[in-house]
Amino acid sequence: MLYKSQASNKQLTENIMSTYTKNLVMENGALVGLNFGRVPAHKGYTATTAAKVDARLVKHVKNVALFFAAPFIGLAYLLAFPFVGFAMMVWIAGKAAMKNDKARLVVFAIAAPFIALAFVTVGPIVGLGALAWTGAGALLKA
Repeated sequence: MLYKSQASNKQLTENIMSTYTKNLVMENGALVGLNFGRVPAHKGYTATTAAKVDARLVKHVKNVALFFAAPFIGLAYLLAFPFVGFAMMVWIAGKAAMKNDKARLVVFAIAAPFIALAFVTVGPIVGLGALAWTGAGALLKA
């Protein structure tokens, strides 16, 4: 239970804070007290803006998204590592074999089916892209 002197002190403190808040709102606008983030303002007071909260929100959302995406990014690296390592090994071995004239024919014979597979796989996609490019150009000229 509050004594009379404590109650009057509490009321006095509430009145002072209420007056202070009203003065801030009158000088700096209605965003004061809404916890939007503090920026320097005139007369030594601090005003708040919604732009600061947007920047902080974007930063926090980005950090949370990266936190949840990190295991999947790591998994992608883990799955890609053997293929990248094998490709590097083949590349280095191919460069070394190309220096030898007798081994060059063997390397071409081994690489031919893989090169053909790459052309068969990528060829239709490139063809469709070229067809779409030509068709779009014809439509835009008409």
